[in-house]
Amino acid sequence: MTISLSSPLILASASPRRKELLRSVGLKLKIIPAHVDETYINGESPRTHVRRLSNDKAMVIAQKHPNALVLGADTIVVIDGLILGKPENKSQARAMLERLSNRQHTVFTGFTIASTVSGISRTKVVQSAVRFKKISPEEMDCYVNCDEPYDKAGGYAVQGMGAYFIKAIRGSYTNVIGLPLCEVLEELKRIDAIHFR
Repeated sequence: MTISLSSPLILASASPRRKELLRSVGLKLKIIPAHVDETYINGESPRTHVRRLSNDKAMVIAQKHPNALVLGADTIVVIDGLILGKPENKSQARAMLERLSNRQHTVFTGFTIASTVSGISRTKVVQSAVRFKKISPEEMDCYVNCDEPYDKAGGYAVQGMGAYFIKAIRGSYTNVIGLPLCEVLEELKRIDAIHFR
């Protein structure tokens, strides 16, 4: 099966995981990260937060590249009403793992597909529930001392060594990686942007 695009596709993100997911299904794309302020607005729900940021990212790049389809996305990990960002150091990574250990959390991804020339702007939010095993102190030490936690929301990678912590996922697996691939392709199909041969 080959998937072809009716317009050039730009991913408004520097995430290597999103790029790999899209390329894994044969999509050709350009990477142009959108540098937008990702500060949480007080009182904003997780769904509203990822919806707003994915839209902001897509629109910034769509305005500069009007003939392209632009995909913006934002992923967050939420537990106890708290958004867990990317840990900046070992103590932050450890605190996140301690909070996630032996519990369930939710991963939200907002994605927006936009094209200024076509007047398209579609935003969706997908959520997945992830249950962690009880993480031992030795396992935590080992994990925070590797490179993996530090550029991931929630401080773990489902597609890496962090998979060891995961007992169950309810919902989209690729959403937990950073982009709900099925839903993105369905939306591209709905707007007649992709064709299957």
